Amino acid sequence: MVSAETTISWVLRVGVLLSATLLASGLFLGENVLWLGVLMLILTPFLRVSFAALYFLLHKDLRFFVITLYVILMLVIGSLLKI
Repeated sequence: MVSAETTISWVLRVGVLLSATLLASGLFLGENVLWLGVLMLILTPFLRVSFAALYFLLHKDLRFFVITLYVILMLVIGSLLKI
């Protein structure tokens, strides 16, 4: 079984690489692709925390699951308030 740290690190790597690829492609393909790259870069931390929450839930680690949900809530509130 793959460890949580490995899975989470791959989420971050793939997110950043996909974002960089979209941003580089956007230089040639237009503004919409650039915005998609920026959106992917913004969503990468959210995906990372979501994977961590899922991991803690599956392993019945309620304390860290609740903490991770709080972090997700702060990310969502920060995004909505544009902080």
